[in-house]
Amino acid sequence: MTPPRCQVAAIVVLAAALPVPAAAMQHAFLVQNSGWMEPFYADPASPFKALVAAVAQAAVEPQDTVYTLAFSQSSAANESPRLLSKAQGAGEVARHLGALQVARKGAGPALADTDFQEAITKTITGPFGAAPGVLWIFTNNRNSPGNDPRTAERNRDFYRLLHLEPSITRTLAFPLSMPVQGRLYSARGLMVYALAYGQSASQALENTLAKGALSRVLTQAPARLKPLDQEAVRIVPEAVANARQLRASLGSDQRTIVLDAQSGDLRPEVVLQASLQNLFYPYAIREAEVHARLDAAGQQLPVQVTPARVQALQPGARQPVEVRLALPMAQVPSAWSAQALAAMGKQVLLPMTVEIGLAGQRLGVSPAFAEQMAALFPGDPLPEAFTPPESARVSRARVPLLLRVQYPLAPVVALLGGVLALVAGGAGAAVAASRSRRYELAVDGLQRAVVLKRFSRLSVRDPEGQVVGEVRRGWGRPRVVSTAQGHTLAFTGR
Repeated sequence: MTPPRCQVAAIVVLAAALPVPAAAMQHAFLVQNSGWMEPFYADPASPFKALVAAVAQAAVEPQDTVYTLAFSQSSAANESPRLLSKAQGAGEVARHLGALQVARKGAGPALADTDFQEAITKTITGPFGAAPGVLWIFTNNRNSPGNDPRTAERNRDFYRLLHLEPSITRTLAFPLSMPVQGRLYSARGLMVYALAYGQSASQALENTLAKGALSRVLTQAPARLKPLDQEAVRIVPEAVANARQLRASLGSDQRTIVLDAQSGDLRPEVVLQASLQNLFYPYAIREAEVHARLDAAGQQLPVQVTPARVQALQPGARQPVEVRLALPMAQVPSAWSAQALAAMGKQVLLPMTVEIGLAGQRLGVSPAFAEQMAALFPGDPLPEAFTPPESARVSRARVPLLLRVQYPLAPVVALLGGVLALVAGGAGAAVAASRSRRYELAVDGLQRAVVLKRFSRLSVRDPEGQVVGEVRRGWGRPRVVSTAQGHTLAFTGR
């Protein structure tokens, strides 16, 4: 028997509160095999099973734990979800899907119904053990527990779970065109959901998308159901309006704003001609107030975006804006600083972040997406269900900004020249100090020759070997330092 809806929600909340063991990320591939899925199994040209295996290969790391499950709705003789395999890595998924067929309610001909929430809840509390994981759901989007004809209403229950359940931290949907014809039914499309249960699973799902392998299997950009308070927009720089010597561009990640400047051309404020792009696929930003700030090593500086209001911005579309950035000039090293000199005439990198906030945002499903859903899933309230809850009124996006300052070689050359001059002078002084010279010295009136190096001392003795005085040579002529009583010392000649 299917648990009541309130019990389902309570189970999910309870599971999220349980301790999370330290483990590698786990994935569950929930493959619908209820009666409504009959054409995906009966059509000999159906790519359904091959798609599931390909998604698993693209999304799973070798060390991850993978559960492959078939789901419909539990009945007296039918278990849902039913575990087909547990393995490390994605290698077992295709093999265990090969024999999978449409499930039946019992021994008779009646085909099994579908219960999405049962499949999700039992996977989290069962194979996942309430630990974080990513659930991949492959479905024709017909939710019909107990053969309930009100599939639209049952789908709304499912969508409310995806939008509002806090333990589901990230939800993506990949609508696919997959026309199939069975003996009983036909279908035009397939939906692949990716649900992250727990915060670490959200990060794992984000990393999976960033790798790019999944986009080669699911070629259309995913629709984001959750979260709707992050990464709403990005700034696409086009030109610097107030300083021709500065260049603005978009980094290789297609998010980072890169500013290139010569050290002498920096200004306290940079004015960018740019555009604000909507990243909220499949949502149009009907209206929102834009505010921004620059975070530079803990220092917060103002950023002015003009116009400050976004209106009727379709997903992927851009709105021209002017962005005024106050740069942290105190953090930019001078051309004679140790950091700049160590760069040896190359670039010094100063990473910063522009935080963009949308306040009072109103989102709506784009008409193009609504038309696509109506074509793939006729009769399903998908556009209505994708409409975000009223709580999604504020969002933030963190846009990396990299200031690359090119320093000239002149200070480095000057410093190296000074060092070389000092070294040369020191070497010359050392050579000069090592040279000896003969001087004429009168000792008690008798002429004698003495040999002295620079900065050396010499004790002078009489013919009997007694010390009669001391002489010293510095930079110039030598001089008598001391003379014993009753004796005379004097340098003669040049």
